[in-house]
Amino acid sequence: MTWKIASLYTASVIGAGFASGQEIVQFFAKFGPSGFIGVLISAVLLSRCGGTALRKCAELKLSSYNELIAALTNKAAPFFDLLYTLFIMLGLAVMLAGTEEALARLTNVNGGMFITALLVLIPLIFGQDQVLNLNSILVPILVLFMTWVSVATIVTGKFNLHPPLLSAVPAGCLYAGYNYGFSLAIFAGIGRYVERKEEAERGGWMGGIILGFLLLLASAALLCAPPAAMNTALPMLTLAEMIDPKLGMIYTVIIWIAMYTTALAHAFALSQRLYPTISEQWWKVTALVLIAALVVAQIGFVPLIKYSYPAFGFIGLYLIYKMHKL
Repeated sequence: MTWKIASLYTASVIGAGFASGQEIVQFFAKFGPSGFIGVLISAVLLSRCGGTALRKCAELKLSSYNELIAALTNKAAPFFDLLYTLFIMLGLAVMLAGTEEALARLTNVNGGMFITALLVLIPLIFGQDQVLNLNSILVPILVLFMTWVSVATIVTGKFNLHPPLLSAVPAGCLYAGYNYGFSLAIFAGIGRYVERKEEAERGGWMGGIILGFLLLLASAALLCAPPAAMNTALPMLTLAEMIDPKLGMIYTVIIWIAMYTTALAHAFALSQRLYPTISEQWWKVTALVLIAALVVAQIGFVPLIKYSYPAFGFIGLYLIYKMHKL
């Protein structure tokens, strides 16, 4: 169970921006070697706070994030519940919009977000166990390929030095904040399914360590690559294509898998929150969640990331503070 929890945590973070490298450039690599300080801060926060949050969700036997928000914010619970639901919906929409970009690049066929939504719906219909099982299989594939591309670039590249920048510290905190915020919804959704709180805490620590390891490798790889690589929309994909064009095609699939696993985690959290409020039939709830996300996804991949993620980072940091007072 520990590995399933860790893989779900990892999957909730490794989405479009992480696997493509865009988040890593914006929050870490662009600061040069100083970015490693931000990586360390993020890794510690994601591990420590993730482990604590999962243990508390297991202790409280939570079934959805609105129950957690009620415990954290008391009188302001309705407002934060609505705000949190909106951000999780935006996160799901970002992933679906991203899969449209990835599949169009791979196949030159439009409609990728609709295909992905259908593939998200299928395991959700069969329940929580299928979500955990699927992520425990897909996450090792993501970790393996991100490690491969990063190590290959580090070995063949030359480390680029940049002047130290103190802004790497708040960037690392903000990165941990918004990813923690997204992950907290998934943690609350599985709280009642975890029998032993020790397994939940170990899963949180393991997931945070995996994420920190990947952030460290990917940041180092981007600093060893030609500077132009960081100016592309998909930096990690650019590195893969520089190693071998065929690897670039494979890595496009990896990016899609990353977005798919994150979409699955977000859709699961939203469905848990809205069931049985909008319907007593689970499949109808999941279908309505995905239809709503597809509508929001029409805004576009880049605008959704640009405006929603930084704002959610501050909410995530506030939730870290409240979680430790719980």
